[in-house]
Amino acid sequence: MIPADADEEVLTSEEIARKYKVDLSKVAYWSDAEGFPEGWPSGPGRTLVRVASEVDDWLRTNLPVFWAQGQESDNPYGLEEGKPKDLVSLERIAEFEAKALGRDEPIPMATLRGYRSKKSMPEADRNPGDGLRPEVMRPMWFRQTAYDWVNRPRKSMRRQKKAGARAEAPAPVERRPREQASGPVASTRVDVDGIAARYAITLPTARRWTETENFPLTDGTDYDAAAVDAWVWSERRRAWEAAQRRSATSAGGSVGAEGATAGAEREPPAAGAAGELTLKEIGPRYGVPVPTGEAWSRVEAKGEDGRIVRRPFPDPLRTRPRVWDQHEVDDWVREARPHVWASFMGTGPVLLNPLPEGDPRDLLDVDDFAEIWGIATRGAPLEPGTVSAYHNRGQIPYADRTPDDGLSPRVLSYHWYRETVYDVISSRRGKGNKRPRA
Repeated sequence: MIPADADEEVLTSEEIARKYKVDLSKVAYWSDAEGFPEGWPSGPGRTLVRVASEVDDWLRTNLPVFWAQGQESDNPYGLEEGKPKDLVSLERIAEFEAKALGRDEPIPMATLRGYRSKKSMPEADRNPGDGLRPEVMRPMWFRQTAYDWVNRPRKSMRRQKKAGARAEAPAPVERRPREQASGPVASTRVDVDGIAARYAITLPTARRWTETENFPLTDGTDYDAAAVDAWVWSERRRAWEAAQRRSATSAGGSVGAEGATAGAEREPPAAGAAGELTLKEIGPRYGVPVPTGEAWSRVEAKGEDGRIVRRPFPDPLRTRPRVWDQHEVDDWVREARPHVWASFMGTGPVLLNPLPEGDPRDLLDVDDFAEIWGIATRGAPLEPGTVSAYHNRGQIPYADRTPDDGLSPRVLSYHWYRETVYDVISSRRGKGNKRPRA
């Protein structure tokens, strides 16, 4: 998701590394530091992006030497103007270096003499007795030589401190506390298949999760289950909450109870004198296409942890031709397809879970769209490919933002405003009819 107020340029970690001329590992190191701008997943592979100006401000305050490397300027530190051949002393260079490091006091002379002995600082351009004019009484450097050295690329991983304090490694970052799951994690280790099963997502979705930048590290075969649960709680909250609800209802109860209550307010229309439905009559009775009704008839039971999480479609009364008891089909649709049942009964859309709060102008990508839609209507995220297929067929509005559309913030994939997504979810009642794209 891209927040509504993110109206500035955004950068991926790779782009941050290129801009500030550092390795990608250094950007990962920065991301663990206190106060570093939060990122959010966007685009293919759910790549983390951050607001460029926030990253720049953080580096300017905390790591000015790296900040300078990202500025399109020959004098990013604002060093005093002068001619390239002006002669400056080692004491003046100590002041220049302090300004680059964000310090108020000059760098100790012993430090600069150490740089000279290690050959990490250029030799003086002028020395006493070199026979040149004007005569110098101590080593001197041309201003251009000094400035080029001060503006050099920096490799140090140490965090610079202000007001003359010593540069030292940053203190361990205090991690935000994680809420604990309502039930214990079944195993200390879990593989991709286990992640998919625990959170009721598809294997491709689970694999995409594991490829996200801040997903817990693997030992080559599987992952720490507690770390995965903490990550899902933080980054995929709706999937985490759905997993807790499934665990809490393992003793019984139906997630479609609200839908059943809403649908019980009026009697469903009769389906014929005998109260029977043929295969071709199932879809039209509930206002969905015939192929949808046929697909329902093939739904089989699904078990998880020794309990039924998906109710099978009723068995037919007869097989030649196949006919079903209308009341049994009504009961199945009421529980398994509450949004279709709500449309059929004229009671409006039924959401198993409320839509999450957020700014109407937040930008959501296809993964966000699928997750919110699925959690709200079915209790589990949809496959992103399903939403993409709807989009390609014109069954949902065309994306509000597209890559390289020249608008701000930049997006790396199709994005919709939150209000567009919620309009789709609230207005679709299961008919599945293709409507022309606006």
